[in-house]
Amino acid sequence: MPDYARSYHEIEEVVTETFALWDVVRVGFSWRKYYLDHTRQVLNLALRMAQELDADPEQLRYAAILHDITKRYDGAILKDAEGKSVVDAEGFWLNETMAPDRANWITEAYHGLGLEGQIHHLSGGALTERVLREFDFPENFVRPVAKIVRGHLKGKVPPAVFDERYRETEVRILYDADTIDPNVGLTAFYRNIQINAGGALKKGEPMDLAAYVRNLPKWVEMKESFREQMLTEPGKELCDERQARNRGVVRQLNAELEAEDVNRAYGLLGVVEYLFTNPEDPSLHEHAQGLAADWLPERERRLSSENELDRDAAGEALARSRRFIHMLQGEIAGTL
Repeated sequence: MPDYARSYHEIEEVVTETFALWDVVRVGFSWRKYYLDHTRQVLNLALRMAQELDADPEQLRYAAILHDITKRYDGAILKDAEGKSVVDAEGFWLNETMAPDRANWITEAYHGLGLEGQIHHLSGGALTERVLREFDFPENFVRPVAKIVRGHLKGKVPPAVFDERYRETEVRILYDADTIDPNVGLTAFYRNIQINAGGALKKGEPMDLAAYVRNLPKWVEMKESFREQMLTEPGKELCDERQARNRGVVRQLNAELEAEDVNRAYGLLGVVEYLFTNPEDPSLHEHAQGLAADWLPERERRLSSENELDRDAAGEALARSRRFIHMLQGEIAGTL
């Protein structure tokens, strides 16, 4: 029998190593450090939901850390002769296979199993089986964990297939956690920031902060439909809570435009401006740490000697920023 704690630590290390084998930074709506940040956030959220639903935390722990193990192979979306995206029988977009710049035993196993061209939830399920067997996990653990990984995406299938595929609570939890993280809440807000920052970088244009903020209400409204895609009640509740947070933040950001100078210095406008930095190779975890360790303390020091801007307004703006940073940390940790 494997040492579960030691095996998990070693598997986490190989996942981290595997994500770093590609040198390309941005592919579609993902970027180099996104894969690991997202994986850790999904893990935290899945373990929280496991407690609420009395699900198997060890199955979810391993499924979550491995669920995107082959995601970096996903290159550009394939197009047909008419320029339309190519989809499979379940409606999933198909991608070009993007080979890594270096190799390890995971990439060698991927090639050996002939997984090129498979969508990452299927290739990821196959590699999950290989990894867990490599660490001597029993088959009654390997098979359900691989099934959880295969179920973290949801295609268009007949009801009988759907019922079999998503029967287990653990499968439904990972699907919900994986869907929520990039689409609903402040983690999704950060992703939207980086998608826009990447677009501006590609065009060689600076970000227009005010224009970006004014467009955010439409973006939040688009996220309302994700609640109905959830497969668990905690997932629906999390969507409600995260949508409410985003709506509040977006309202505050638009209100801050009325006093742009003080709010760019101390408020949420300044936070967003900070999150737009380093679009070449961004990381939510690094940006969140920078906000808490550098940006916020520097503003607090500045406020103590502020004599150009309205100090009361600056204090209120800084309080909004402090709350935002706390909420962002909570979503990263899976506690909010």
